[in-house]
Amino acid sequence: MTQGWYRKPIATAALAGWLAVSSFTQVAKAQQLPEQDLWRWFEVEVLVFAHRDAGDTVESFPWQGPQRYQDYVYNPLPSVFVPDITALLADLPECATPTVIPEFNRERLLCAAPWELDPWLPMNWQRQERMLRELAAAPADVINGPGGEVKNAAAPFLAPASQLELSETRQQLVRRGTGTPLLHLSWYQPVFGADDEYKVRLFGGRNFADEFSLAGYALPDEQAKLTALSTSEEKPELGLAERLQQLAELQRTAQFNFSAAAKDEPLAAPSASQLETPTTPLWQLDGTMHIYLVGNYLHIDSDLELREPTAVDWQPADLTAQADLALEPLTNKRFLRSFKLDQLRRVISHETHYFDHPKLGVVVQIRRTDLSARRY
Repeated sequence: MTQGWYRKPIATAALAGWLAVSSFTQVAKAQQLPEQDLWRWFEVEVLVFAHRDAGDTVESFPWQGPQRYQDYVYNPLPSVFVPDITALLADLPECATPTVIPEFNRERLLCAAPWELDPWLPMNWQRQERMLRELAAAPADVINGPGGEVKNAAAPFLAPASQLELSETRQQLVRRGTGTPLLHLSWYQPVFGADDEYKVRLFGGRNFADEFSLAGYALPDEQAKLTALSTSEEKPELGLAERLQQLAELQRTAQFNFSAAAKDEPLAAPSASQLETPTTPLWQLDGTMHIYLVGNYLHIDSDLELREPTAVDWQPADLTAQADLALEPLTNKRFLRSFKLDQLRRVISHETHYFDHPKLGVVVQIRRTDLSARRY
């Protein structure tokens, strides 16, 4: 256990709320959003689940690796799972050994080294992305927010779990065995026009960062890499004659495909750059939700994806690549396949709306508040 996990409980909900207000205020100024007293506030509840026993219903979907989601404004979940305690560290006295990274001890809880106060240094354990990267899965699928009063809010905030109205739906999915809940939360936010691009980041489920690269390829097994290094000197590079002889033998059992493979298949073995271990989490569920107004009509633009490990029988379109693959077959034929749910829908508040997909489902309610009406 790293020393960061000892200090994490020190962070308070008040600090997380202050950080949310500060970051949202900066975004509002940058985007030139309407004046705060004109904001139209709504409560949004979202339940995302993965279908069980989806079978082979995804064959018509294109192969693709994970997408990186960075175009969003409100990102509430990191502060729930691993609160940012940078401000609290700044208030601690300086440790007596600032030039060396010391071993953890009880006295270190009451002081901070200068290198700990720079959020951009890679060794800093208090960075949210680094702490999230160490999680095998999201700590919870039902999010219990701190709540707040919408009439006094200066930024979006998460609602407590006691306010969730789709709990019975979630429980039925579990009881009937038809779905696995990945994320269930409710939050309050001001809703603007489509051009304001006010997107909310959502993620949950397993963290695949220890198994797959950002491109979706399975990471090399550490033991397999060591074995390959130890035997590399014993395996000289094949000459042209030896390669032709081996290919002639392989032709009896291997079928080469002279037609180009489907364009949506992962055609070739991964390059070295596509096998780098991620430094950020790689969530089973990831994406954004954009709720906006056109006149008085609410719209939901969901851009979510479910990531699922899949067995892959690599079939390059190029005959040379097929020959190379036949001579040196891949031992790890897994790929982190992504299934996109990208739907736009005009909706009515206080109704339940369902977005369906062969792999995942999304249930959404948008509820009016005292500040939802148009104000001039």
